[in-house]
Amino acid sequence: MLLVLTLFTLLEIVRRYIFGLAFEWGQDAIIVGMVSAVALFFSVNQVRRSHLVMNAIVQLINSRGHYKTVGILKIVVSAITSLFCASVGITGWYTLSYAWNRDLTTESLMIALWPIYLILMIGFGLMAFIAFLQMIEDIISFTRGKHLDGEIELITDI
Repeated sequence: MLLVLTLFTLLEIVRRYIFGLAFEWGQDAIIVGMVSAVALFFSVNQVRRSHLVMNAIVQLINSRGHYKTVGILKIVVSAITSLFCASVGITGWYTLSYAWNRDLTTESLMIALWPIYLILMIGFGLMAFIAFLQMIEDIISFTRGKHLDGEIELITDI
């Protein structure tokens, strides 16, 4: 999706500055598409635990032998991420219904806004669900004592 949008952006640049033509809806479509793609990519980053990465701090704490602290931090961060994303996803229903009822559109008046809000809510909802599952996984690992072996992932969401 991002590749197609980038190619369309390049086409729009060529059309506008070389030929003096542009689609009325082109800029809106690019912005809407990019926002939608990024919203869905949140979930991909959460699965990989590669968003908001602060590896230096985690590796420092881990290298000092504070394995229990790293284990607890993983649980806390997964819980906070899950709660935050779920709250954004749930409270977005008001904005979605408002855009639907008022038939809000982008500036070119050709693209409805409610699908964008729906995609954002789906992206945050998936991210919350994945973070919740990771929190359960972190709790199980912590209770089994896997945090005591001193090995951590190179990528973590702490």
